[in-house]
Amino acid sequence: MLATSQLDLAIIGGGPAGTAAAITAARLGAKVGLFEARDFPRHKVCGEFVSAESLNVLRGLLAGVPEAAGVLGSAPVLAQTRFVFGRRMIERQVSPPALSITRFAMDALLWQAAQDAGVDTQPNCEVFTVEGEGPFTLLTSCGTYVARALIVAAGRWSQFTSDRSLPAGPKWIGVKAHFRAPQTPASTDLYFFEHGYCGVQPIGDGMVNACAMVRSDVATSLEGVFAQNPLLAARTREWQLAAPAVSTAPLVYRQPQPVRGNLIFAGDAAAFIDPFAGDGISIALHSGKLAAECLRETVAGRLPLEDAIAAYHHEYNRQFVPLLAAAARVRSLFSLPEGVKPLAFELLRLPGLISYLMRKTRRSN
Repeated sequence: MLATSQLDLAIIGGGPAGTAAAITAARLGAKVGLFEARDFPRHKVCGEFVSAESLNVLRGLLAGVPEAAGVLGSAPVLAQTRFVFGRRMIERQVSPPALSITRFAMDALLWQAAQDAGVDTQPNCEVFTVEGEGPFTLLTSCGTYVARALIVAAGRWSQFTSDRSLPAGPKWIGVKAHFRAPQTPASTDLYFFEHGYCGVQPIGDGMVNACAMVRSDVATSLEGVFAQNPLLAARTREWQLAAPAVSTAPLVYRQPQPVRGNLIFAGDAAAFIDPFAGDGISIALHSGKLAAECLRETVAGRLPLEDAIAAYHHEYNRQFVPLLAAAARVRSLFSLPEGVKPLAFELLRLPGLISYLMRKTRRSN
């Protein structure tokens, strides 16, 4: 029988939020275990848009990883964005510019940084149950662990999701693939259509990432998505699939839940921000780092867990909830009657409006 392993902090989920928390806590001196249920890294449904406000924290987390400089230095710079509705197009600058980094490459670098920081990384290790209110006992496929504190960064849909009910009617899904493309302009392009949209941006080496959020009664594949917008359909005719498509479902918006009882949630596990906002990776990195910082005194045995949780809850509400609320208000525009949507789209041409909306849905540095 395997002996029980003792940890200061256990983290469930090896994506950007989980690794950010693990790296931060380990560098602060904590004994950390990071549990990922499947093989890692792997391709994930993600727009792969790394906003400027996430780059400082990402560079800090990757400090000391030899391969990081090459990946960040060769990443396509995104200084322009284009919004396409039907055959209408609006172009705007992305200032400061973002980078395009594949999730596979980013997750691999962050996982390596966690290992270098001394984190006990456990891929292909499923957490079956969690017992206790602190300390916590984790029963996993790779053994039993006891931890002073626990962060859940297992994504927007897991056994730890408190509300697993689904709204009636067609479900929203996410689907993504990489393609070889004859032209890869240095912009991130959003193609909107009835009940969905698709983002396209270069990822280097003559390839693009296409990532869509669409209602399942409209399309269930990228080919079906491409057919929904005439300019997107024309653009994709000569594309060649470079990596198999991946999908995720259901995509459900719920009220943010950064804490539940004595559990801390980070990244998509706490709240799922609209992909068009381009701030999902930023919120994941910053919330994971914040969670680890708030737990610093607790894992050292100098502060009750409840106090650390209260501090995280307060800071999460201050830093991230306003961004989620602003993105939800923008999302409501998609529900306008069809005859009104073209007019609403044209209003985006007003000077400064898109920049204003970007500021409202992005975390400031």
